[in-house]
Amino acid sequence: MKRVTLLVAAGFVMPAATTLPTMRAVAQEDHVVTDANLQQKVKDAKTAGDHEMIAEYYDKEAADNQQKAELHKTMGNVYFKGPAPAHCHYLAQAYQQAADQDKALAAAQRQMAKGAGGQTGQ
Repeated sequence: MKRVTLLVAAGFVMPAATTLPTMRAVAQEDHVVTDANLQQKVKDAKTAGDHEMIAEYYDKEAADNQQKAELHKTMGNVYFKGPAPAHCHYLAQAYQQAADQDKALAAAQRQMAKGAGGQTGQ
């Protein structure tokens, strides 16, 4: 009898244990902006928390693009012949412009967050 009770209890616990990580991952996705959900997050943004979440996404994008710009600036100094220096210079400029635009978008989202008032609803 004890063995049957244990098996029945395991039958209820196991399904709950296997869905909990999935439910937690979905809940965490709601509070993270990714390339895949950026468009929807921007469309749906209403609260200060929503706009701050988008601003954080753009902060990360700006940091990534800034890092790539620095890499290509350095690589342009390594190459002395052929098309490589021009290629590196062009990419460094493009990544720097993208970083600057990402910073501006983050700042704009933070302005929208202030306009959303005290609503933080996440």
